[in-house]
Amino acid sequence: MQIILLLIGSFIIFILSTLTGGGASLLLMPLVAAVVGVKAVAPVMAISIGMSSTSKVFFFFKYIDWKLFAWLFPSTIVGSIIGAKMFAELSSDYLQVLIGILLVSTVFQFNKTEKRTGFKVKAWHFAPMGLVVAFLSGLIGGVGPLMNSAYLNYGISKESLLGTRSANAILLHLTKIISYAYFGYATGEVLKFGILIGISSMVAVYFGKLILNKMSELIFRKIVVVSMVLSGVLMLWKNRDFISEMVALI
Repeated sequence: MQIILLLIGSFIIFILSTLTGGGASLLLMPLVAAVVGVKAVAPVMAISIGMSSTSKVFFFFKYIDWKLFAWLFPSTIVGSIIGAKMFAELSSDYLQVLIGILLVSTVFQFNKTEKRTGFKVKAWHFAPMGLVVAFLSGLIGGVGPLMNSAYLNYGISKESLLGTRSANAILLHLTKIISYAYFGYATGEVLKFGILIGISSMVAVYFGKLILNKMSELIFRKIVVVSMVLSGVLMLWKNRDFISEMVALI
């Protein structure tokens, strides 16, 4: 029964992920942790999100911005390897709280009359940002739609955002899977659940695309920003005990 609920939950989550430009990891974390265990969360999500990203690339391949992908390529590999190596060595509580605050802050960047939100982002900016995000993803399992604000500020279309982000996500999660396997975290159970959720996610992407085709660019950007804020709130709520401890020390 737990497996069935996990698959149904992941199916719904990945439909929402297609409509919001990503962020499935934050919603998927508690589901995976409840069924497989906390320690398996990062490698299971790496497999399942990697498979869903492959599906998105298939549907949005012609919209991929290869210039951005080229800037992201080396930093994504390096960052994810370092993050995966430090996966079991560092406490991720501080990082999750910081990421939650950054995601919530995106609510102040949205401008409903313009395509871009906030400051102007150039293609080369994605190299250092990709390094940091890949490292954090490898370390804590997922960072949600942390870079979506940068994609929107770059002035990218909804299809191009999904295609480019997913192409980079394949690279990111493939590197993480190899790294987790090398460091001994990819067990048989991890592979089983990762593949099962991955299959569910690939079917969900198809249905998400059908809905996305009927959505305007403005509505898409609004949904992306709202999803980032909600992802940040969810991450902060998940770490509420740690935040309470920090506040008590001040």
